[in-house]
Amino acid sequence: MIGSEAGETSARSDGDARLATLQRLLADHPDAAVSAVDTHGNLVRGPVGVGLRDRESLVGRSPLEVVAPGSRSALVDALARAKRAGVAAVPIVAINGSPGTCHLIDLRDTHGVLVGLVVTDTAIDWTSELADRPEVVPKTGLVEKDAVAMIRHADDRICRILGYQAAEMIGMRSLDLIHPDDQQNAMDAWIEMLMSPRAATRLRARHRRADGTWIWMELTNTNMLDREDGCVVCDMIDISDEMTAVEELRQREQLLATLTEALPSGVVHVDRSRAVIFSNSRVHDLTGVDANGSLDSYVHAVAESDRDTVSRAIESAFEGELGTEMEVTFDPTRGQQRRCAVKIRPLATGNDNPVGVVICIDDITEAFVLRVELERRATTDELTNCLNRSAVISALELLLADGRDGTIGVAVAFVDLDGFKEVNDTFGHTAGDQLLARAAARLQLAAQPGDVIGRLGGDEFLIVLPQAANADLAHARVRSLIDALTIPLEVVAGVPMRIRASTGIAWTSDPLLEADTLIAAADRAMYQSKHQGSCEPILIAV
Repeated sequence: MIGSEAGETSARSDGDARLATLQRLLADHPDAAVSAVDTHGNLVRGPVGVGLRDRESLVGRSPLEVVAPGSRSALVDALARAKRAGVAAVPIVAINGSPGTCHLIDLRDTHGVLVGLVVTDTAIDWTSELADRPEVVPKTGLVEKDAVAMIRHADDRICRILGYQAAEMIGMRSLDLIHPDDQQNAMDAWIEMLMSPRAATRLRARHRRADGTWIWMELTNTNMLDREDGCVVCDMIDISDEMTAVEELRQREQLLATLTEALPSGVVHVDRSRAVIFSNSRVHDLTGVDANGSLDSYVHAVAESDRDTVSRAIESAFEGELGTEMEVTFDPTRGQQRRCAVKIRPLATGNDNPVGVVICIDDITEAFVLRVELERRATTDELTNCLNRSAVISALELLLADGRDGTIGVAVAFVDLDGFKEVNDTFGHTAGDQLLARAAARLQLAAQPGDVIGRLGGDEFLIVLPQAANADLAHARVRSLIDALTIPLEVVAGVPMRIRASTGIAWTSDPLLEADTLIAAADRAMYQSKHQGSCEPILIAV
C-alpha cells in the first residue's frame, strides 16, 4: 500500500512538472502558436488550469499546419517521443520560413490533452498568417453506433471530414450516409460483425458529405456491444486520395487496353511469374490461343522448328537482356499457318529489374510468301524449276568453302543433252522446252538428298554432288542419274523419244580449288564424252 501511494504521488508530481513546463513556455513566448488534442486525437480548446483559454485563434489548428512541409516528418517523430517520455522538443521551420522549435507536452493523464507549442525566432501574427491558408482536414475519425447502426457519437474529426455538425449526425442511420451502390456490402459486413462479440469487419464505401458530394472512407466496425453501455466503435479513414489514384490507374489501363485492341499487332503482357495478365483479341486470331491461354499455350502454338528459339528469347528477356526480333511460323488450332514477326521486350523498373515481358506479334504471311516467291524467281530457272546458272554456281562455292578442311570431297557433273538442236528444228521450240522440262524432272527425281541441280543455259545442266568421298563414288552416283535420264519412250510433242546426254564429271578434295576450275574440268570431260558418243560419263579428278 505504501508503494502504491508513492507511485501515485510520483505520477502527480511528474504531471505537475510537465504542467509547470508548459506554463513557463506560455509565459516566456506569448506569441507562440499553441494547440491541444484530446485523448481521441481531436483538436480542442485547452481545459481550465492549463493556460490555453486565451489562445482561441488557434483552436482547431494542428502544429503540423504551422510548420513548413519539410519539418512535418520530424514533428511526427517528436510527437511519438512526447507520448513515451512526457515531453519532447524538435527544431522546425515555420510556414513563413522562420526557424524555431516545437515543444510537445503530454498532459493526457492529468488534464486530458497533449499540447504543442511552436516558438519561432521572429514574432509571427499567427491569426493573419493562417487566415489565408486552408485548414488541414483530418484523415481519420471515430463514431459510435448502437446495435441497429444509429449514430450516437461522432468525434470532431469525422464531423470536419464529412462537413456535418455533431448534433446533425447524432441519431442518423449510418446507412443513410452510404452510397446506394455500396449499401449491400455495408449491410453484409455489419451482420457479420454482429455475429461475434469483439469481432471487427472492414469495409470501403462512399459516404455523402454535407454538401452532397461523395468521399471514399474505409470503415472498421468493432463489436463492443457486450460492454456496459456497449456500442459498435467505427474507426473511419479518408481514402479518397487512394481511390482517386486507383480510379485514375483503372482509367489509364482501360485506355491502354482500348488502344491495344485497336492495334493491328497481337500483344501479350506476361508478368514476372510468367502469368499472362493481358492479351488483345488480335493475338488470339493470329495464334489460335484463346483468351485464357497461358504463356506455354502461346509457345506451343509456334511451329516446332521455331519453338526453342522463342522460348530462349523469352527467358533472355526475363533475364534483362535487350529485346529480340524474329520470324516464326504459327500453327493455329484452326485456320491456316501464319508467318509472323515476333518482338519480345523486357519490362523493367527503374533499377532495370525485369518485372515482365511484352510480346508483339505481326502477321507477315503475305510479305513472306512474296519474299519467298521473289527469292525463288531470283534463283530458279522458270522452265525447268532447277536452280539458275548463278544460283547453282553459288551453291557450289558454298560447298567448297564448307569443305576447306579437306576432309570431304565435292564433285560436279556437266550434262549436255544430245540432239537438242534437232528437236527444236524438227518439232519447234515448244517441243524443245518440253524436252528440257522432262529431262530436269528426271534428274530431280533421281537425285539424292543434298544434290544440287541447276540449268546453266540452253540444254546444259550442272549437278553438284556434296560429300562425294572419292572419285569412284562420284562416278557411280552420276551414272545412276544419267541412267534415269536416258530411259526410253519419253513422249515429246506426241512423239516417242529417247533422251541422250554427254556427261563430264570433275571431282576434288582440294580445299583451295575454285568453283570455276572444277566446272571447267567437268566441261572438258563432257566434251570427251560427247566425242566418244557413248553417253558414258567421263570423270576427271582435279
